[in-house]
Amino acid sequence: MSNDVSIWSGAAWASCALLLSAVTAFPGAGSVFGVTPGGVPKGVEAPFEEVHAPGPPAGEVSPDRPEPPAVRSTARNRGIRVRARAALVVDIQKGEVIYQKNATSPFPIASITKLMTAVTYIRMNPDLEKRVSITRKDVYRANWTKLRYREQVSATDLLYAALVASDNAAARALARASGLTMEAFVDRMNETAASLGLSNSRFTEPTGLDAGNVSTAVDCVALLWTALQDELLAEILLAREYEFGTNRRTHTIRTTNRLVRDTVSGRQWEGVGSKTGYIRRAGYCLVMRALGDSGDDIYAVILGGPTSRTRFTDMGRLLDWSLKDSDPPVGVDG
Repeated sequence: MSNDVSIWSGAAWASCALLLSAVTAFPGAGSVFGVTPGGVPKGVEAPFEEVHAPGPPAGEVSPDRPEPPAVRSTARNRGIRVRARAALVVDIQKGEVIYQKNATSPFPIASITKLMTAVTYIRMNPDLEKRVSITRKDVYRANWTKLRYREQVSATDLLYAALVASDNAAARALARASGLTMEAFVDRMNETAASLGLSNSRFTEPTGLDAGNVSTAVDCVALLWTALQDELLAEILLAREYEFGTNRRTHTIRTTNRLVRDTVSGRQWEGVGSKTGYIRRAGYCLVMRALGDSGDDIYAVILGGPTSRTRFTDMGRLLDWSLKDSDPPVGVDG
């Protein structure tokens, strides 16, 4: 899957439609589009001023989206247990659903939201060298940020900070750098989601701190796939560490995905793009792409993990198990 393929091309959409069709084809998965939320998990939103209940889908599927080709699904759910609320593993090249659990049910997605922020911003053809001054609103109750009031940061570095370190002030600054008001930028995020066919996704602000940012495992995989079609975003999402300078200091940031950050011997796959997320209402979330040693191209999602540790152990086990062999193992639970 070449990173220089335009994310807006018909060929790109044919592959993305393949993914969506694959999950629909999985027994018991339900319809990808038009799913009624089955109740977003209750909880207390930690770092944001106000909790917003999930609203209706962001939009309908684009009428000019290509019809997806035929796909196949497997019954390999029976071999592994995942503790998260929702999960999905797809071999994007084969069009095969390897594992799914509540894959079409909407849940809060926390900082996975930043993928949509980045895709929306990049789609506006911005000046990536533009210097952006961090405001008080950017850092106010940002929960996690290395940036400080009046620091001047390039748009490119803001993208790195938002996607690699999950910096909330950087995500807010990116929305401002678009030249739109915050409300108008969020509207643009929802318009982008609708244009991409992510009809079970809705966004209320650009960081993911608000539990009103909801999506499904299917939509999250399609969103990561879309982001990775852009050359710059693909480069950013590959980064384990990044250093950038402002008018005041030098910042060094590291990826929040320990499966990418930590080296493990004997692993049969390599992480080549990911985004983590956490707020109390969402639980621990992760979407990532992994390339297997034998050429498999796997996209996987964990939504609503109970702890940070289980998020990564569940994902690691899913990827190890998915790439081990192609025969459905005997076991219980999905």
